[in-house]
Amino acid sequence: MGINVIGITHPGQVGALPGGTNVLVLADDGTYADEFLDTDFRAHQLVVRAHGRGSAFFGVADKARELGADRIFFGGALDTAASLTTGEDPVLVLGVRPPGGPIACNAAFLEWLDRWPRPARAYREDVDHWLAENALREGLRVELVSWRMEPTVPMRRKLTA
Repeated sequence: MGINVIGITHPGQVGALPGGTNVLVLADDGTYADEFLDTDFRAHQLVVRAHGRGSAFFGVADKARELGADRIFFGGALDTAASLTTGEDPVLVLGVRPPGGPIACNAAFLEWLDRWPRPARAYREDVDHWLAENALREGLRVELVSWRMEPTVPMRRKLTA
């Protein structure tokens, strides 16, 4: 098991952690940084500055690249996303729970992420669409997963370009 980077925007989002080395990255504007760093989550903990969903995702993804992470999970749903982000081929997993569901990907996908120019709209709330557009244009695997709040029952559908 390798390095998992788990991006959150609030300390209350930390749940059960997958196997391997886990790094929790809080992406926020400083509101929850002290609370996050003062809590022992039994994982490595880092904070990145972010304003908006896209900014938060990119902060977490950039930190994952720096750390040589095998997988990144952003916004929850670790169990389902963990099973889909294994392997050496690039894969992006998008949750379809509005407004903006969980995002997960593997290290191979993170390499592609650095190749695409990041427009301003991707730093705001449109990061999910921007990721999907680029991945599908390149012919990469994209998985849409619907998570129900209670109980958690995944439903998968594979997208192709």
